Amino acid sequence: MTTLCRRCSNDDEFAKVSLFFLENRRDLHLSYTTMDTISLLYSYLTQGHLLQATDADNRVIGVLGYYQGTPEEEFKDKEVAFADMVILDKAHRGTRLFITGLRFWVRELVKEHPEVQELRFAALEENEYLCKLYSKFSETSYRREGMLGKELVFCVKINQIRTILKIFDKV
Repeated sequence: MTTLCRRCSNDDEFAKVSLFFLENRRDLHLSYTTMDTISLLYSYLTQGHLLQATDADNRVIGVLGYYQGTPEEEFKDKEVAFADMVILDKAHRGTRLFITGLRFWVRELVKEHPEVQELRFAALEENEYLCKLYSKFSETSYRREGMLGKELVFCVKINQIRTILKIFDKV
């Protein structure tokens, strides 16, 4: 399967990613409303960044939203890249797409935000699958109250994740 990852940079890409996010919002949480989704999208469009993964037919199959800095610190902590929204299409979900997207994000951070030294990922505490996945390559750092409940925040140094991802270069 051919997958292309890139940063959203024009209105058409933002529209496609927004529609994908709206259609798949329940993958974040069953109680996620349209208004919650639009509010979060607005936040990424004005304060953060959106990355997309597309298939060979240029259909969006994955989205990652992140901020340089954290909302708690009003984005002043520029040495941190904070992802609190990742959605992958159910038909394409798996290790390959996850690693492809993570590798792209790390490379993008190194290129576009060289001051970033740490990656953080937020997951609802009740989402055992995501918490287990993130704990495979990062450490639980703290808990916070999110829009939909308690969240765990996982942290990893960017150089450490780059080393981990090199293992997959050989596969």
